[in-house]
Amino acid sequence: MNKVLAFSISGIGFTGAVLIISVPLLFNTPIGNVLKIVTAGSVTAFVIFAISALVIRRRLDEQQRR
Repeated sequence: MNKVLAFSISGIGFTGAVLIISVPLLFNTPIGNVLKIVTAGSVTAFVIFAISALVIRRRLDEQQRR
């Protein structure tokens, strides 16, 4: 369970880094739709990793209380 939590946290960091790099490029788009698709995919992955990290953390807290 700890490995899954660590994977989720590292996924949040990676997708956050991709978002930081891709947001400025949206204002001066050299590629067009591809960049928008990459940004949308990164946002989706970021949200999924964040929600899974919160759920796993709550489960770990409940297991430690027992």
